[in-house]
Amino acid sequence: MSSFFPAVGGAQVTANNLGKYLTEQGHNVVTFVSPKFWRALGKQRSQFPFKILPMFPAQQSALPRFGTAYLKLQNIYLAYMQRKYKFDVWQSFGAYPTGVSIGHFTHSRNIPHVVRTVGYDIQKDEEIGYGYRLNPKLDALIRKWTPGVSKAIALTESVVPDLLDVGVPQENITIVPCGVNYPRFTADAVDTKSVRDSFGIPNDVFTYITVGRNHPKKGFPILVKALAELKKMLPDSPFHCVFVGKEMDQLAPLAQSLGVEDYVTFIDEVGSSPEDAAYEVPSSPLIRLYRSMDACVFPSLIEAHSHINIEAMAAGLPVISTDGVGVKDTVNDGVDGLLAKAGDPISLAEKMAEIQTNRERREQLVAHGFESAQNKYDWSVVGKMFESLYLELASN
Repeated sequence: MSSFFPAVGGAQVTANNLGKYLTEQGHNVVTFVSPKFWRALGKQRSQFPFKILPMFPAQQSALPRFGTAYLKLQNIYLAYMQRKYKFDVWQSFGAYPTGVSIGHFTHSRNIPHVVRTVGYDIQKDEEIGYGYRLNPKLDALIRKWTPGVSKAIALTESVVPDLLDVGVPQENITIVPCGVNYPRFTADAVDTKSVRDSFGIPNDVFTYITVGRNHPKKGFPILVKALAELKKMLPDSPFHCVFVGKEMDQLAPLAQSLGVEDYVTFIDEVGSSPEDAAYEVPSSPLIRLYRSMDACVFPSLIEAHSHINIEAMAAGLPVISTDGVGVKDTVNDGVDGLLAKAGDPISLAEKMAEIQTNRERREQLVAHGFESAQNKYDWSVVGKMFESLYLELASN
């Protein structure tokens, strides 16, 4: 994969949990990451149960510039690693750049190669400038090498058309969602008042939480606007919203301009904790923060998979999200969550009002959310899906 911890995202979390799961099942796992992240981890590499090695350097910059010449040079390094470890299957996180690199190496050698999409590698949205494929040179590389993979993993049904668009045959596409470590969310009791007090969150009002980095595709400004609408809809029902993640405080001027600055709390990323194993994500403090809230609202416009939604379900929160591409796939609307129209603050506010004013509705969504988190998204289920896919490919 092109990036790993200390950076934190869905791909990094999945790679870590997948590596742990496969190691526990008795498999030998080696994770190749860019030299930048390999160096950044330093001695922490020894805390992971699987081996972490550096990938051949400069994938991101060299691939578009030098193309085949770079790939041939990289093959020498990959061939050495193949001889040393005798890999049965290679998996790349992302159709680009690792999908191109590993595809060039494995295809001519008849070694099984699985591409697991990450979002920006295969999806594109011109309106918000999202996706590698908006760059014609990168799109050409993705279209050249992705169709030849042994299997392409889409995180949700919404990503399948993107894989078909670059030429992957339908029969070579399989859906494997992101996973969540469900037992971590339900292990211990949480002192809600203490958690809220530690972050300066009011204790006497209905409080929403939203989590992520403040990126245009996440739609957080839409949520701020929805809070202003909710204030009009429920003038006599106090509420609050906690925004957790990088650069969330950049939303403060918008909140002030809309008159909801007293309704929000901005918290920087709640990262790794010494009480957890290396880079256990989400951290125990973030799980406690989830569980100290009343509901989760995630206003994203486009995702490969909405990890926040399933984390909230595992934490026992009713979920409000959107019908955006890839976002809607993690919520069974009206069963384990509610879906608003993506990009529409009034629609989002209406769903929030429904949740806030209807205890019976909340309890129903929470109960079904627990079932989804445990039966569809727990790593005991998702890890087995990966393992079964690898074993099938290795036996052919």
